[in-house]
Amino acid sequence: MPSAESNEHKNHGFQSEDSDSEGAEEEPQRTRILKKRRLTRRAMTIVGSIAVAALALSTVWVLSGISDPQVTIVAILPLSGASSYLVEIQDAMSLTVEKLNKWGGINGMRIRLVVKDCASSSDVAVGMLLEAEEKYHPLAVVTATRDAAYLMSEIAEENGIVLISMGATAGNLTEGKEWIFRFYVAPSDEADNALETIKTLNVSSLGILHLDDVYGNSVMNRLTESFEALGGSVESYGFAPNCTEFSDAVAEVIDNDAVFAIALRHQVPIILNELNSSGYAGHILGAVEASIPEMWGLPDAQGCFVSAPIMYSSGGVIDKEFMMEFEERYGEPLTHQGAIGSDVIRLIWGLLSDSDVSRESLRDLLNAGFVYSGILGIVTDEQGDHNTDIPTYPAVIEGGGLRYL
Repeated sequence: MPSAESNEHKNHGFQSEDSDSEGAEEEPQRTRILKKRRLTRRAMTIVGSIAVAALALSTVWVLSGISDPQVTIVAILPLSGASSYLVEIQDAMSLTVEKLNKWGGINGMRIRLVVKDCASSSDVAVGMLLEAEEKYHPLAVVTATRDAAYLMSEIAEENGIVLISMGATAGNLTEGKEWIFRFYVAPSDEADNALETIKTLNVSSLGILHLDDVYGNSVMNRLTESFEALGGSVESYGFAPNCTEFSDAVAEVIDNDAVFAIALRHQVPIILNELNSSGYAGHILGAVEASIPEMWGLPDAQGCFVSAPIMYSSGGVIDKEFMMEFEERYGEPLTHQGAIGSDVIRLIWGLLSDSDVSRESLRDLLNAGFVYSGILGIVTDEQGDHNTDIPTYPAVIEGGGLRYL
């Protein structure tokens, strides 16, 4: 079972210090972000400490009558349509911004989060990016759309907009780009976790039900290549992101020792039910969307092997207080999707601490590389690498919970 790193590497960005004043807003401990910079020919690692609150400066603004300066981050999210469940990203980002603003924002500047609903439409998302640039000239734009990210990246690159994708999985989104960054689970991790589990189960034939898109095909192709190299056989069946009927798909792969499902969140329970209803007696595996808490109590999900981020491990939670507050406020447990939204905001906040708050500065700091401890665990980005991969680990759903292997 994976465990969190030692305390010296943890980000306790929202874990508060003891306060003597009852009811007072508690301050965050320092977040540790290692900023990697190049000096002449040597690489230097600098530990960036996050400013807690610019109280004195805020007082000056109030007394002088100067309006509170702010910095804008625009989030273009699919809050309606096929991916409407991603509203939790908006909720997690809003809660994060609320807390950061109470602690002084970014170097004393209040963070303004502007959320736009692209209704799961790539064309709408692109239009919103153009509108946001004209109306807000934001510090950064973040998006959770997979397909739209590729179209948006061309516009962002041309206009010098820092664009952070929280949904695209393929690294080619950022190839040759100066202003485009990706923050998500790596398809290679999911495929490798599945392969590790399959080897443990002594599986010789594998059926793969997968989304017929960049993400699904990436995981399927890597796993197929790796498993066949070990002498295993693979049968795969692709389906559309809007597919909700899987009887034909299951019939195509049911004769294999194991079936691996790479699907969207709303599709996972349907596939699991179809497999169990068909009397399938082999091993069932699921990608990261099958690891979320709402799946744990499903009878059809018991015994399902999954790929999961460290945040679902009770021993690996880095910011338990934030997760508890999120669930209390919104009535649902925080999943990795919401955690990504929160961690992206925290990362921007941390990198710009004591730095120039500008697009150019944010771009350079993201490009310089960093080691960051957030809700999703410890993530590392090397200098020049615009793809921040969220680590995941093999786990199994059993007894209404999740056990890491």
